[in-house]
Amino acid sequence: METEIWASFQASRGANATLFLGVIISLWVAARFSSVMVEKEAPVIGRVLCTIFGLSVFLMNFQLMTNVMNQWTLHANAMAGLGDAASPIAASFVAQYGGELATMPHPLALAFLGSALLITVLPLWMQPSK
Repeated sequence: METEIWASFQASRGANATLFLGVIISLWVAARFSSVMVEKEAPVIGRVLCTIFGLSVFLMNFQLMTNVMNQWTLHANAMAGLGDAASPIAASFVAQYGGELATMPHPLALAFLGSALLITVLPLWMQPSK
């Protein structure tokens, strides 16, 4: 049974790698939109729309990274159900990642997303020094 849980976990990791590429691309697009708005000296409505877009990208990626974290937790909890039949590697995986489901991403992921949001939104509303 443990082998099947590890196989499921490995399959989800491949999907998560693809998902992370989507996260990177969406953050780049949001920052690029912001950069273009600043270069073109967009009116307030353009800056507001770009801010809303940046916030929606942040919130979407916040949810996606929380889901990824919960996949790890669910796999660890499934391994915890094996009890004494779990291998030492599975037991350490359970100790590291098992427990309650997350309501937010890992702090490093949160710092990554937060900094991307600031990189996207702050240039729209701060006056550049010339």
